Amino acid sequence: MWFTWNGVGTEEEAQDIPAESAYSGILFDETLRDGLQAPHIHNPSLEQKLAIVDHMSRSGVRSADLGFPGSGAAAVEECTELARHIAAGGLALTPGFAGRTHPSDIHAIGEVGQRAGVAVEAYVFIGVSPIRQYVEDWDIELIRSAIRTSAAECRRENVEFVLVLEDAVRCTPQVLGSVYDVAVETGTRRLTLCDTVGAAVPTGTEALIRWTRRYFADRGHAVELEWHGHNDRGLALVNSLTALALGCARVHGTVLGVGERAGNASLDQLMINSHLDGHHTYDLTALREYCEYAAPVLGVDIPQNYPAMGRDVFKTSAGVHASAILKAHEKGSVALKDSVYAGVPAALLGREQEVLIDAASGANNVKYWLTLHGHTTDDATLIKKVLERAKASRTPLGDEEIGQIIATAG
Repeated sequence: MWFTWNGVGTEEEAQDIPAESAYSGILFDETLRDGLQAPHIHNPSLEQKLAIVDHMSRSGVRSADLGFPGSGAAAVEECTELARHIAAGGLALTPGFAGRTHPSDIHAIGEVGQRAGVAVEAYVFIGVSPIRQYVEDWDIELIRSAIRTSAAECRRENVEFVLVLEDAVRCTPQVLGSVYDVAVETGTRRLTLCDTVGAAVPTGTEALIRWTRRYFADRGHAVELEWHGHNDRGLALVNSLTALALGCARVHGTVLGVGERAGNASLDQLMINSHLDGHHTYDLTALREYCEYAAPVLGVDIPQNYPAMGRDVFKTSAGVHASAILKAHEKGSVALKDSVYAGVPAALLGREQEVLIDAASGANNVKYWLTLHGHTTDDATLIKKVLERAKASRTPLGDEEIGQIIATAG
């Protein structure tokens, strides 16, 4: 049985997270790196990647992993073009690049920064859990040595060093402590905790983050924590929200949750929750446009019921819902109409509430449609005819079909 932080309790009280730190972290867009690591995901062209970077910026994303320069000369060239695009456009987006603890990977990241003439960040990753050590035939001293080398190489290349600990949620306190000691020794100031296989539950996420925070605090070493979560158990979003609440400086995600296996934490859902809870401000209409652009480019469909972005998430056919939405509409408040039967205001995404007429509908569904289309709502016979047609149909009535009923009713 391999270790997991899911069964570790926490003794710390809420005050160990300063009020100004909770929810202060920003989001880190991994779409163009981690998000592409799945067999069903298309690798966009450079032109499409540049457009994705623009969508990131317009949505309010302020940091992103833009690729893996260490994979070869073509990757260095592409990553350089992405970094140049950010600089040329004056985008408020900090470019990061992934690399292994190999000096050649870090050199490639440094080359991108030098060629583009911008400051870049090196997200240098290494697996630390006992299961990874066993499979790879590594030992803790090899890991510690690799971290020392990476920190020195980043200083030599003049790039920001971010230590990324793969599979940290299945790493024992003893091993983590040994790794953290090297982080202190090398002056490492940024560290990413990874739920690489999506094994964490929120209590495990909390236990690991609190323990890590306390470990560094006890040694007087200031470090910014980041969280990188996968969705294998369907918990990436809640774990990432937990990490934000606990003051992680950056929390990683991908647009529409794309990525290997079950995917990564959904960046768009993180942005929507953060915006609605008042922690950060994002342009949710631009975010919708980002999702709608990225889906076909990446070769994925947006499910009809996908939160906030799905085709059907602002539609209802239930009579009681239609009644409340109609009443809210009559009060003249878009915000009220967007809230009475919705947790996400449609208007923030450039959408609106839609009341359908189908077999489950009642008179208020028809009245709402008539109101929106400038018709009177006091013709009971007309309403009855529309409902009769709806109840005989296997799908909701379309506008044209309803119009035909109205045209022939007289």
